[in-house]
Amino acid sequence: MGSVTVTHKGVNDTKLHAVLARSPGLLKNMFMRAVRVQSAARKNLSRPPQRVDTGALRASIAVVPFRWQGLPAFSIGTNLKYAMFVHEGTGLYGPKHHLITPTHAQVMVFKVQGGRKVFTKISRGMPPNPFMKDALSAAG
Repeated sequence: MGSVTVTHKGVNDTKLHAVLARSPGLLKNMFMRAVRVQSAARKNLSRPPQRVDTGALRASIAVVPFRWQGLPAFSIGTNLKYAMFVHEGTGLYGPKHHLITPTHAQVMVFKVQGGRKVFTKISRGMPPNPFMKDALSAAG
């Protein structure tokens, strides 16, 4: 799963704890922002290059509350292994920028939409769909 870390310097933890304790509305606001990011990420999967086959990736994007250095926080993401390949792209379009070739056979076999099998010796890969990174702007 990809991650983004945001760090604030010069924040007094004691004062921040006090503000959060006095303001339950702030926690609700944080949660609503997390839900907006989750919704935007799910919507982004439907845009070109579209990456929806079964809908499992879209359904797996979740908001999970946790504590970070004693403070409430929310994690938005997915636990599916292939999510990073959709987000970052593969082959020529991915981080390594190389063609995909078979390693243990003469050809690769995979199914395309509609259930048809494809046999190939080389693949260019798939373009990235940075659905999570682009959804961060929804937090406002």
